[in-house]
Amino acid sequence: MKRNLDPLNDLSKNRPRLPKGQQVGLPVLRVKDLEKLLRFYEGPLGLRSVHRKKSPIDNLELIEIGLKGEKNDFPLLVLKHDPQARETVHNFAGLFHFAILLSDRKSLGYALSGLQRKGIEFDGFADHLVSESLYLHDPERNGIEIYRDKPMDEWPYDNKGLVIMDSLPLDLQSVLKEGEDLKKEHETFPNGARIGHMHLRVTNLEQSVDFYTKNLGLHISSDWSNYGTMFLAAGNYHHHLGLNTWNSLNGKKHEQGETGLEMFAFNVEESNSKIKPKSNEDLLLTDPDGIEITLNYNQASRRFA
Repeated sequence: MKRNLDPLNDLSKNRPRLPKGQQVGLPVLRVKDLEKLLRFYEGPLGLRSVHRKKSPIDNLELIEIGLKGEKNDFPLLVLKHDPQARETVHNFAGLFHFAILLSDRKSLGYALSGLQRKGIEFDGFADHLVSESLYLHDPERNGIEIYRDKPMDEWPYDNKGLVIMDSLPLDLQSVLKEGEDLKKEHETFPNGARIGHMHLRVTNLEQSVDFYTKNLGLHISSDWSNYGTMFLAAGNYHHHLGLNTWNSLNGKKHEQGETGLEMFAFNVEESNSKIKPKSNEDLLLTDPDGIEITLNYNQASRRFA
């Protein structure tokens, strides 16, 4: 990538900028075989269906999947059941993975042990210098990362102030040992979890970085553009959004009716945000690859609509 992508210089004063404390919200996955997906999420992943309703847009069933034992039934993701959904092609734009953030290393060790006992096949493991991660996928090949953050004072930075990340081997035995004394119910996530970040397959890296920096006010937090990847964040987090073109460069953009990621959300506290909705339409954006993003204002206690 020849152009120097510096969102701090590119952002004009009238552009929105997500606040430091914002969080990634619900991903919505369009799925074909609902029963198979529910057996996976409610089985080895230890989640549960917390709410069902019909989509007001297309009348398809929406199933919110959340944590067991959560008093307020907050969902982690939404499955949109569409038996007629079209399969994606190999170079599609869309979901690389959604990432479930755990509270600490003990929780990660406990989750790893539990998933191993339940026969989950992992795609890989990594020490990213800022975090430690487990990778897997659901029965319809939607990628999932389960991770914990290392303390921020341990994160390395380069001379430009960007976070340094890597993909080093994860010390599995050390992680497993960490979770041994966490004696809880047989749950995968006994200490809670939330969506920590999203990672997308995109067809044009520069175009997508331009969209997310200028329209959502994210900034480049770690530059892997030489490897076809960029990481973007609000505030000083290592990343809320990953973008890569590893298998999707100049590929097929997402279309409505396809399996996989349909939309995801950013939860924004209106009192802290410079993005002010003028109408309901202002809360929905579509990125260059056809993925929809909703901006949820003061919705920490509200369901997906």
